[in-house]
Amino acid sequence: GMFFDNTYRSHVNLGKENSACYYYSAENGNLDYYFISGEKMTDIVEGYTYLTGRTPLPQLWTLGHHQSRWGYMSADDIRRVAHKYRELQIPCDTIHFDIDYMDGYRVFTWNEKGFGAPGAIIKEIAEDGFKVVCIIDPGVKLDPGYAKYDEGIANDYFAKTPEGEVYVNEVWPGESVFPDFGRKEVRDWWADHHKELLDMGIRGIWDDMNEPASFRGELPQDVQFHDEERQTTHAEIHNVYGHNMSRATYAGIRKHTGKRPFVITRAAYAGTQKYATVWTGDNQSLWSHLQMMVPQLCNLGMSGFAFAGTDIGGFGADTTPELLTRWIEAAVFSPLFRNHSCQGTRRQEPWQFDDQVVGIYRKYVKMRYCFLPYLYDLFYQGEQTGLPVMRPLVLHYPKDPETYNLNGEFLVGENLLVAPVLEQGATKKMVYLPEGEWYDYWTGEKITGGKYFLRDAPIDLCPMYLKEGTMIPMYEKMAYVGEKPYRTLYLLTTPGEASYDHFQDNGEDYAYRKGVYNLYHFHKNAQGVLETEMRHKNYPEYEQICLKIVGK
Repeated sequence: GMFFDNTYRSHVNLGKENSACYYYSAENGNLDYYFISGEKMTDIVEGYTYLTGRTPLPQLWTLGHHQSRWGYMSADDIRRVAHKYRELQIPCDTIHFDIDYMDGYRVFTWNEKGFGAPGAIIKEIAEDGFKVVCIIDPGVKLDPGYAKYDEGIANDYFAKTPEGEVYVNEVWPGESVFPDFGRKEVRDWWADHHKELLDMGIRGIWDDMNEPASFRGELPQDVQFHDEERQTTHAEIHNVYGHNMSRATYAGIRKHTGKRPFVITRAAYAGTQKYATVWTGDNQSLWSHLQMMVPQLCNLGMSGFAFAGTDIGGFGADTTPELLTRWIEAAVFSPLFRNHSCQGTRRQEPWQFDDQVVGIYRKYVKMRYCFLPYLYDLFYQGEQTGLPVMRPLVLHYPKDPETYNLNGEFLVGENLLVAPVLEQGATKKMVYLPEGEWYDYWTGEKITGGKYFLRDAPIDLCPMYLKEGTMIPMYEKMAYVGEKPYRTLYLLTTPGEASYDHFQDNGEDYAYRKGVYNLYHFHKNAQGVLETEMRHKNYPEYEQICLKIVGK
């Protein structure tokens, strides 16, 4: 593996003129190359994430279902969405507040006219299990008398022109200035302002527009920023601006809550996975963008970003009943599981469509909640290995040429294969199973791998397969994480022998790093007898453990 660590504008040529030669260049800075060796492709991912950092274990609720839309303009909009999810019994943990919750798009403010008393709607829906994530942009409104602007000016916290004046561009609030996040004192200042939002009950922060984006063209290359104490320019800082903003946000949440921070960022650099989850940006409600989801998330995973997702249904343009249905099926194992859409497009909460859409959407979101302990275990393991949740088949089958460009299916961990339908109108799926014995998740049928076959896939079915010897932990269905304690653990397993290590803790804070957790080792012999070994015990145990054989 090779890692080129240079934040200037870069160029990569993967053999365009000559397949024997790859080229890398950067417009300035040092050519820092890291070479990572290993016997297997997984060794490369482990080595790269050892170098740049690994995705930390998230809070359990962040792996639940998120609902968002740029276009929730009031507390009434939020309230209606929350009530409808509970009425239709579709699990949901989180509602995202886009830019309209702010007063005139001023960061760290509250729009009382549309959203009522600060934090009131957050506390109201929290009583029904909903958590709130709110958006924050880096652009600070140029507005004398606005505290955040005045503080930044007084302390010299904003980027400047080469002549030494505060640099101004336009973003959502109008004329805006940009914090110089490369300086620790600016990051600390930004971090501490999150306390105002956290005290209202906000549970996570969504950093957006942090490339940084601007409405009057990109920031000139010579705008003055800092890399810690060293003064430099936007040419060097652009690619790490979002990274440094995420560092500040992460630090603020951790400092003021003691919980594992939930930060989403639009812009990132190598290593941002230590601080934030990412999504693939403003996609469109197009079948081609659904098809892009699999390679995008698999490639992000191999690049260290284990916690990533797409806007389910598509952000821009109008989704359709079939597209939304196939997208929720395909995304049910994507680490970030968020339905998000754009103002002015067709709304895409599931009830905006017919009963069939609602029923299938409910089925797969409930499935997601059953698989939460498996996803959580993969994050726990990934904190130690750097391996992602969603994986391309080539990661574990590098000697099988059929896996090299297989963009229509993926692995969840090593032993669960998902082959979603990604084409409009399709009711069959050409599935490839690599070597080994596999079991159909829905029917229990045993299939020998190393071949393609055609699987019926009506509109309500996403083909899924478990490799022989697999054991997957599952929970009972709930409306949201924390609705009631998880007292029963179900183990979904294939016939014959199987074994598995399962991690259990409180799903919220850092107590597990001080030993407050359980680590179970399960082994089922060929006769179906389950043996449990507690390899670490320092947390309340499950009251019962139930075996489920796939297809039965």
